[in-house]
Amino acid sequence: MAPRKKISSKPVPAKFTFSPPTTSPAPAIPPARVHHASYHYPLLLDDKKSCDALLSWFEGVEESRSMPWRKRWIDPREYEGRHEELVNVLGRRAYEVWVSEVMLQQTRVSTVIPYFNNWISKWPTVQDLADADHEDVLAAWKGLGYYSRATRLHEGAKAMIAKASGSSCPLPSKAADLQEFPGIGRYTAGAVSSIAFGEAEPVLDGNVARVLSRQLGLYMDAKDKKASDILWEEADRLIKQVSSVLDTSTSAIPGQWNQALMELGSTICTPRPQCTDCPIQATCRVYHEGKVLSNKRQSSTAIPDIEDACTHCVSLDTEELVIVPEDVDDDEDVQKPAKKKKGNAKQSNTLSSYFAIGTPSTNSNVETEDEQDTSSVNPKKRKAAASDSDMLAKSKSIHAYCALFPKKVAKKKATEEQSVVCLIELLSNGNSKWLIEQRPAKGLLASLWQFPQSTQSTPTTTPAQRKASALKFMSSLNLGSFDMSKVRYVAAFDPLVHVFTHIRLTMFAYHFRVSCDKLEDVALVHAGPPARKWIENDAMDQQTLSTGMRRCWDLVAKTI
Repeated sequence: MAPRKKISSKPVPAKFTFSPPTTSPAPAIPPARVHHASYHYPLLLDDKKSCDALLSWFEGVEESRSMPWRKRWIDPREYEGRHEELVNVLGRRAYEVWVSEVMLQQTRVSTVIPYFNNWISKWPTVQDLADADHEDVLAAWKGLGYYSRATRLHEGAKAMIAKASGSSCPLPSKAADLQEFPGIGRYTAGAVSSIAFGEAEPVLDGNVARVLSRQLGLYMDAKDKKASDILWEEADRLIKQVSSVLDTSTSAIPGQWNQALMELGSTICTPRPQCTDCPIQATCRVYHEGKVLSNKRQSSTAIPDIEDACTHCVSLDTEELVIVPEDVDDDEDVQKPAKKKKGNAKQSNTLSSYFAIGTPSTNSNVETEDEQDTSSVNPKKRKAAASDSDMLAKSKSIHAYCALFPKKVAKKKATEEQSVVCLIELLSNGNSKWLIEQRPAKGLLASLWQFPQSTQSTPTTTPAQRKASALKFMSSLNLGSFDMSKVRYVAAFDPLVHVFTHIRLTMFAYHFRVSCDKLEDVALVHAGPPARKWIENDAMDQQTLSTGMRRCWDLVAKTI
């Protein structure tokens, strides 16, 4: 299941909204794929049957795949005369949606569920989270990654409680008001507002962007600012349209609709889509393009003169279609054909060579598969088998075409960095303690603890150079009353490579030891900055170390 990737965008004045076409446009076929701007008008806006199908599909998903944060929408009309109770119930529900949405960013559902349950059991309300110690918050997040999310949740809770007055719900119902709190962007605000409060507010994460890009036939990088603005506008238009069927200002529909789009993009309309299972296949522009291509031997290369032609879509490189099948999983239940002998034929790098289904080779120089006696095979069965094979090939070609949308952009290569990590042991009367320090409150791995670490501005290449860098860094540390001349080098460890989103960090860990006769003379806690403390071996597992630092500790823990 694809994790949710946040696509953030501030609300902008509508300027990309597509008008309905005057006539039903034909699918935009590569390689030219020229089309009018109105081609991207969402067909879902005029297709109530497909909208209902999506909502019904999600209802079935809710029943078969329950999650602790998925609950029935709270209808305020059921709490007439019980305002205080309604406020409390809505406040808790909105808080649960908020926590779940933040946890699900960049993380799979199966990973999030136990973390969510543990979090809510510790801090069941916004007030409980606001009162929590930040170290405890980070500890509860340990292992979930992207620790800044935990910090933003904590800071947001404190800000909400500070702003709330009396018994009012600490989370406002409007998306614009929610975005005033730390760490809540347009996506999270839309999710909380629609799911918990029933407001017709859109959401746009990576999964929803993929669904809408295919529905609209929009071939752009979904993370591009212009594409993001377009998708936000169309998502807003769709949710307001589907929510207007009831004569109420709020209802369960907005939350169900947003969750349905997110679930669809997470399970069916994935990077490798399963279009045959899609409840809104009928309104998908890209699916129909792929379907037309699969039935044609060659698409037209002529570029028609279209007034107001779309200027949003970028060119679709036809060579991408040739390599797509290699990225699509084969059906394990389908028997693969016998291996063909080598011939003189070359694969044509054209659209027709890929989408011409069941076209026999006309090259007399190409040797075919070993001949078999088929005289006893029923002609009807043989025809049916060929038809099934053609249908499977067509289905896979359509899926492969849909997989091209939205446009993929090569990821930037991670920056290579090196650091030395000093694992400093304080030995007193046979007992050991280890020095850790807290990272800054802002930036990468904010507020987590680490062993003293120094990033090397000039990467070293030899073990001697790296050891010299570690010793130099050690001598620069202010360890209070310790005589730094008594610090003894013990060992070096094999390098560890830890990959962040944009950094590939190679860590060189070194073990140092300093002896002390009287432990009571040592200040075991340093206020900093940076804050530092000496930790016993057995207490290290309870510390909020980053994953990389945990790996460094595992290295030295094996030797003591």
